[in-house]
Amino acid sequence: MQYNNSTSKSLSAGHRFLLPLCLFTAGSLSTGAMAQSSDEEVVREAQPSQSVQNVLREEHALFSDRLTIEPGISYSYSDRSELGLSGFLVLDAIFLGDISVDTVESHTTTFDVSTRYGVTDRLEVELVIPYVYRSSHYETIGAGGATNERVEETVSQGDLGDISAGLYYRVLAETPSRPDVVWNFSVLAPTGKHPYGIETTTVDSGEGEVENLTVPNDLPTGNGVWGVSTGLSFLKTVDPAIIFANVGYTHNIARDFDDINANVNLGDSIRLGFGTAFALNERFSLSMSFSHQHSLETNVTPEGGAERSVIGSSANAASFNFGATYGLSDSTSIVTSMGIGLTDDAPDFTLNFRMPFQI
Repeated sequence: MQYNNSTSKSLSAGHRFLLPLCLFTAGSLSTGAMAQSSDEEVVREAQPSQSVQNVLREEHALFSDRLTIEPGISYSYSDRSELGLSGFLVLDAIFLGDISVDTVESHTTTFDVSTRYGVTDRLEVELVIPYVYRSSHYETIGAGGATNERVEETVSQGDLGDISAGLYYRVLAETPSRPDVVWNFSVLAPTGKHPYGIETTTVDSGEGEVENLTVPNDLPTGNGVWGVSTGLSFLKTVDPAIIFANVGYTHNIARDFDDINANVNLGDSIRLGFGTAFALNERFSLSMSFSHQHSLETNVTPEGGAERSVIGSSANAASFNFGATYGLSDSTSIVTSMGIGLTDDAPDFTLNFRMPFQI
């Protein structure tokens, strides 16, 4: 009986020791599982979806350690009509003289390849090489004073555009209370055909009598001067939307041109924009934005003469843009956008198609 009582007491004491041990072990396992689950959630949140990455790449900077090659094609169209009067009014009501309506339709197609690489999680470099094809149609109605006479001519030109190289640096990383802030700096080289000193030709109506339409022999594919740009871009994620904005300034370096025996100081430009994008699912997103660029007047200094401004050389170009991105795979996407011009200096509309892929 004594043996049994001793054994019973030992078993009872063992049960009292095993129960807290089991509770502690279960609690530890539960805490570990929760920690592991939490870590997995953090890892998943640290990797943005393909649609978000597309927005970051196009509107900001991705800072990916993989090489991104982005071929693209863009098309823009604009037209301008001007009424030309050469004569005088009789009795403030009757016009005597020549009347002409000049219309210019411009088509610009740009093929370019952009290469980007994230050196670190804060620094990304970029190189853009464009090829520009331009076609302009010139037309005059009212040749020789006859409203039924029409003279027209089309001029086309394709050549290398201005190559640019730049870098992006993340100044501040996004937090719940502040946006992601990236500083950008780029240099534009005058590798395209400049617009200064291009020869012109006068076109007649075909009968050898009327010659009132003058067209250029070639079309420019670049602006002819070195340009230095800098700016800031801001991006904030407000699930499921992404809000972005940017501001920048471009300084064009004055240059001498032997074609016109003058120094050209192309006007600097200020740009700004803002918009939002919506990640509809893991691979598809939509965006809309507003962009505006104000270009200052150009000044020309003839050799041995005084500097003078070029009348009408300043410009205000504003547009409203719609875009969509779709991730074909984890490394390849399709990016499309359409812009609608809001001012006379902006193209009537632009279309863009790009296909970035990572290596």
